[in-house]
Amino acid sequence: MHVLPANSAYLGGETCYERNDAEPVHGFSRPGYVFSLFHFLPTYYVPLNMMFYLKIWFFLFFIGFGFSMDIMAQRGSLSQIKEKLKLLESQKGYQQDTVYLNMLNQLAFAYAESYPDSAFILLANNVGLCKAAGYLAGEADSYKIWGNAYQNKGNFEKSLEYYQKSYGLAEKIKYNKALPGILNNIGIVYLNQGNYPEALNTFYSSLKAAETIGDKFVIGSTINNIAIVHFYQGKMDEAELAYQKAVKLGTEIPDTIFTILAYSNLGEVNLEQNDPAKALKNLNIGYNLAILINNPQMLVQTTNTLGIAYLKLDSTEKAISQFETALKLSRQYGYKTAVCKALIGLAKANYKQGALKEALEYGLEGLQKAEEMGQAQMQRDANEIIASIYEASGKGSDALNYYKRYKLFSDSLNNLASERAAVTSKAGYELSKKELEFERKNLRQRWLTFSAFAALFTFGIVLWIINRNRKRLNYAYHDLQQKNTVIEAQKAEAEETLSKLKAAQSQLIQSEKMASLGELTAGIAHEIQNPLNFVNNFSDLNKELIDDMRKALHIGDSAEALQIAADIHENQDKISSHGKRADSIVKGMLQHSRTSSGHKEPIDLNALADEYLRLSYHGLRAKDKSFNVRLETNFDKQIGKVDVIPQDIGRVLLNLYNNAFYAVMERKKKSDEGYEPVVSVKTYKKDGKFYITVSDNGMGIPDIIKEKIFQPFFTTKPAGQGTGLGLSLSYDIITKGHGGEIHLESSEGSGTTFIIQLPM
Repeated sequence: MHVLPANSAYLGGETCYERNDAEPVHGFSRPGYVFSLFHFLPTYYVPLNMMFYLKIWFFLFFIGFGFSMDIMAQRGSLSQIKEKLKLLESQKGYQQDTVYLNMLNQLAFAYAESYPDSAFILLANNVGLCKAAGYLAGEADSYKIWGNAYQNKGNFEKSLEYYQKSYGLAEKIKYNKALPGILNNIGIVYLNQGNYPEALNTFYSSLKAAETIGDKFVIGSTINNIAIVHFYQGKMDEAELAYQKAVKLGTEIPDTIFTILAYSNLGEVNLEQNDPAKALKNLNIGYNLAILINNPQMLVQTTNTLGIAYLKLDSTEKAISQFETALKLSRQYGYKTAVCKALIGLAKANYKQGALKEALEYGLEGLQKAEEMGQAQMQRDANEIIASIYEASGKGSDALNYYKRYKLFSDSLNNLASERAAVTSKAGYELSKKELEFERKNLRQRWLTFSAFAALFTFGIVLWIINRNRKRLNYAYHDLQQKNTVIEAQKAEAEETLSKLKAAQSQLIQSEKMASLGELTAGIAHEIQNPLNFVNNFSDLNKELIDDMRKALHIGDSAEALQIAADIHENQDKISSHGKRADSIVKGMLQHSRTSSGHKEPIDLNALADEYLRLSYHGLRAKDKSFNVRLETNFDKQIGKVDVIPQDIGRVLLNLYNNAFYAVMERKKKSDEGYEPVVSVKTYKKDGKFYITVSDNGMGIPDIIKEKIFQPFFTTKPAGQGTGLGLSLSYDIITKGHGGEIHLESSEGSGTTFIIQLPM
């Protein structure tokens, strides 16, 4: 599933890249790649070659604007940008502040993809402010965003007009860092119009300008876009080589997201080469890298790509699974265009399975989302599948209505490309006729005048050409062999690196599990000691009582003997009771250490939470006798049985308890004697869902690291005391294994609460 930038139209099959760079602002250096809501907003477009690219889908990839490092590093949402704008507006002379003007451009950039009409209003205002402030670089950036918005509306002529306006101003003021990116965008417009010669010419100009200033991001995006032309021309081998260069460049930069997208594009090329095994291999590499860096945008993109690949390979069930996962992630993170794309994919997959009712529901919802965003290309695709569904359902009038709407969008989007193709074909035909007529006349004249000399000369030319071509073929063959050798070496190196990375990841995960098991074992050892002490004590006591009973029987005191026998029986009951207690603890330890079966079963959630709380507490007490924390529990007795995987939920609770105990003890080390560590656990049922909360009154978690708390390998503990995988694994168990949610509430200096939500 290949990706286009926000200022490009859907051409099918390939991913174009855009780069915008601005001069430093207020002394800040130009930022590098920044991936946020404003740099990765997927959109779908209508393919120009309908017969060849009909089923090729892809995302848009944004390479960001050159705002100041201070602004871009914050990666804020729309609401955060608006709050920053309000803060800047409270300062005197804010309309002359380039930071404020850049922030307005950033807001317009975010609107340009999903709400282009709103972007036009913002840009018209900002252009005037930039002119008044004499900030020509900001004005050039505004024109470029204007081109993005028109591109997303499918108006390529207007888009090209504003890109050229941006380029002219940037060239005039020597805004050199922006020129390669603008040229790249202009090339994308030509690509969208089907004008491949002009597109290639512009892309090579962009590549040369980018190499001059050493901008590897634009170099990579331009190589990718050149590969798109090869793809459309059916030159899959050339396209594959270009994407392999992109993979290598992504490793050199280094940029994992760039690498993910390059592998995704390679997979699409492999599908066109009728090599599904190779395609799925490359697509899965991209998907696994997206999981590794835990980037939601890349997860959505690669998941949707796999869905399209499986749909093309007639693996409909797998396609539906991928689209459903992409839909859930897109809705969770608010990626509107990705939601629309997943809905249309589900409509196509269900239609292919014959589930017309479900297909229609997905198609209509996808159409509604597309209409809300005003995206003509997605409206076209949604109308097409809905028309097919109604036709299969026997509803001819409805099918005809939606087909007309599909045709309207299709014709409007392809009119320019069709006209250009017709003109190009006609011109080529006329040129061929003139060349043929000229050659005939020239040949006749040479035959009449220099027949003998021409024959000899022609023979010499043929020999020379044959010799020259042989040398060229030999050179090309050796050059190709060298390139293949390099490519194979790079491939082997990449596969070895990936294998080592997977091995390291598995080792770290196993270390985390063993650390968790060690803490649990310490708690169990402490717990099992009490019943064993009782067993030993009562056994010793029974020995003494048996001796006393023998003496009583020896002297004939039967009453005393019977009383002693009753005491022995009572002691034996206590030995049996405490033995069973020890047996249950051992079984619990074995159950925890056993690999999860993955099967849910109804369990008492309150008992599970209480059991692991005590085990965690006693495990830490076994290590440090001075460890003392007040435990508070508030269990809802009406909660009933809950279907979960007990071992997995136990691991989650053990991680949360251990973190809570660590937090309160760290605060106790830094606080006065008046501080009392408290850890509390609560269960309850609300709105058809089960909740478990684990709270502590420790130091709390700073806002700056809250978003990273569930990321793999991130830890706040000192080196050697934590792998950074406990909360990451807990997050996966709750969200992926149980379809629930886990989040935290924390105030620095007052404590932290983790909230687990499980579906009923």
